[in-house]
Amino acid sequence: FRKNFQKIKYYLPRYSYIGWNLRKPMFSDRRVRQALTMLVNRETILKELLFDLGTIVTGNFYINSPAYNHAIKPYPYDPERAVALLKAAGWEDHNGDGILDKDGAPFSFEFLLSAGSKFGEQLATILQENLKQVGIRMDIRKLEWAVFIQNIQQHQFDACTLAWSLSWESDPFQLWHSSQAQKGSNFVGFKNKKADQIIVTARKEFDAEKRHELYRRFHEIIHEEQPYTFLFTTEALVAVARRFQNVQVYPMGLAPREWWATEQETE
Repeated sequence: FRKNFQKIKYYLPRYSYIGWNLRKPMFSDRRVRQALTMLVNRETILKELLFDLGTIVTGNFYINSPAYNHAIKPYPYDPERAVALLKAAGWEDHNGDGILDKDGAPFSFEFLLSAGSKFGEQLATILQENLKQVGIRMDIRKLEWAVFIQNIQQHQFDACTLAWSLSWESDPFQLWHSSQAQKGSNFVGFKNKKADQIIVTARKEFDAEKRHELYRRFHEIIHEEQPYTFLFTTEALVAVARRFQNVQVYPMGLAPREWWATEQETE
């Protein structure tokens, strides 16, 4: 195999995430969302479920693009710090039943996932146990894809897991502008005036570096607000026959139209 093929891997232009419905009172405080991210053991999930074939991401841009802010580091898995943030946001076990509560309401929610997603099911099971240890109850609900998407689009969910595919430079408007929270792809209901301003300004900025600077600032806001718990960009694993020449790995992957093989090698 090694004689006839070369093995290549590169990051796919996509990312997976957990989306928190910010319309729900329990997810309206960013301290709670930060705490939830700190309760997701992403390092272990990446290693155990994805065999370390990927990397943890912190924002919405493709990890190899100049818009991605590499200065931002992922929130660590830190249950102790998460509990402190939850307490600061008013979530404690006031009645001694083992479940955090606030104003008499227990911290209990439903995690929605597609019935065909094996990774989603494994992720949900791990997350359910991690949250249980700090007093948060999470119920898992699996739906067929069409019904799942319908629930997401109609905002009939508490939390869910999905993934987005990306281009080299992704315009955040459709996913993140507040105007898209009602009927657009901003189904988690994220609304932030500074973020809106950056999105609109970047759309009018022709200077690529200035635009990327704006996007990197947008990345900071998204990281701070945590409307998603950003999970992973995974690696593509490819084997290419050695008879092909000019095989180069670009930041976005491979370009097979650039390859060639001599007539003798193709016979």
